[in-house]
Amino acid sequence: MRRARLNFAIFSIAAIGAGWAGLALDRASGETASNEVAFSNSDGTLGQLIFILGPAVAGLALYFLSRDGAGPLGLTLRFPHRTRWFAFSAAFYPVATVIVVAAALIAGAATFSWAPDPGQPTFLAAFLTVFAVQLIKNPLEEFAFRGYGTRTATALGLPGRVTPHLLVGAVWAAWHLPLYLMWTSEADMRLVTSLSMPLFLPLMFAGLMAAAVLYGEMRIRTGSIWPGVLMHSVCNAVVTPLLIGGHLSFEGHAGVVFSPVASAVLMTVLTAAAGLFLVSRRGRTTATRTDMALSG
Repeated sequence: MRRARLNFAIFSIAAIGAGWAGLALDRASGETASNEVAFSNSDGTLGQLIFILGPAVAGLALYFLSRDGAGPLGLTLRFPHRTRWFAFSAAFYPVATVIVVAAALIAGAATFSWAPDPGQPTFLAAFLTVFAVQLIKNPLEEFAFRGYGTRTATALGLPGRVTPHLLVGAVWAAWHLPLYLMWTSEADMRLVTSLSMPLFLPLMFAGLMAAAVLYGEMRIRTGSIWPGVLMHSVCNAVVTPLLIGGHLSFEGHAGVVFSPVASAVLMTVLTAAAGLFLVSRRGRTTATRTDMALSG
């Protein structure tokens, strides 16, 4: 347990610091900070590559160089009820998005159009493009925060089955800070939220911590990161075209509640409810580390 605590602390520092180190490198090389990276409209920078790779490299290095006995990294595709878990992962965010958008339309808080803005691809074309990009990025992100982060946090002896997920979620959210504070242009932030940054950040932390419960519990229940990779990729591939394609627009600050982004209130509630449901269904007599070791 002591080694696991040290490893998780080192991992957290490395993960949170990766983006800031990458940002410093970009500034030293003369790169523009805000470059629309949030919606994949740029080729990226070396600093952003460090931001993406840093947590995964740190987790992999700690796994091999500082053994803590916390279990495998969750790279397996061999786990019980694979079809059911992957079906759930593929369906959750589309269904949740339909619920959120329907609620917004019923409340008169949003307008929706199937036709994209002039010059934008159709929703299906945009979905497939974003999904392909996410299948490159998200295995690295999920490996870092669920593959290494969740398996290590569950070995810390923390009280409650949700606490390790919330701890990983806090680190995951903090990792995003350079993305939103420095790399995302003001125009792109307006697509994410209508709030000022001091008001947006607490909601972002809450949304990602709720998502960490859901993704983390899938990691524990299956012993694998791959359902989370699929869910994460589908989420981004659904939300991004809706917002940048002009399909969905909100009245005033209604997007704070009704947007399909992870930081919106209703999506946070739905995600947290799904995660807590999975937590409640886990057998009370089975220890988390045993679950992960047997599934891995």
